[in-house]
Amino acid sequence: LKTFEALGTFGLSVVTCLATVQANRQFTIDNIASETVLTQLDAVLAHVPITYVKIGLINDVATLKLIIARLATEPQLQLIIDPVLAFKEGTLTPSQSYLEILKTQLLPRALVVTPNLIEACQLSGLSQITNRTELEQAATIIRSLGPQNVVIKGGQRLPGQTALDLLQTSTSQTYFEGPRLNTSTVDGAGCTFSAAITAELAQGQSLEKAVKTAKDYVY
Repeated sequence: LKTFEALGTFGLSVVTCLATVQANRQFTIDNIASETVLTQLDAVLAHVPITYVKIGLINDVATLKLIIARLATEPQLQLIIDPVLAFKEGTLTPSQSYLEILKTQLLPRALVVTPNLIEACQLSGLSQITNRTELEQAATIIRSLGPQNVVIKGGQRLPGQTALDLLQTSTSQTYFEGPRLNTSTVDGAGCTFSAAITAELAQGQSLEKAVKTAKDYVY
């Protein structure tokens, strides 16, 4: 929401769960009741004309199914999906059913999906992504699941001194490069990145320009 605001876009939220990072860098996730999530979603969609929707951490199979069913009644919505399967503090262990539903029912609705390297491995089935060839292979596999466009974030996990992201569409592949930042304040970078893409698309920017702006903004 702060990213939307900073980029001149008004955002509304539906809270799906509460993720708390403790002082020792461990984190816990408390799910919100699925019916409460659906009530929030109904309220937002009933009162405000919305076109672009960013989806982040859901974490719960029942909630995921309800969201997918509700979105099926709103075919005009353009979805930017950050799969959120891995935090800086560690990797989540989603159930196989959660991962399969995400891959087979939610990702095919996506205008854009924005996995980090660990998430790209989980979605593509690759054991590792360490170079451009593997980035492109993972993006191709993920796009075959149905999303129109894939942005894989190299982030801090990709070897080298360059912060490298890949946008793959049905017709092109575009790399976005920048210097790697020497900073420890990197929590939330992926969430900010996907939110910035959403804000730029909502204001009529092309996808390539939206990704470029988002990368610059996060930097």
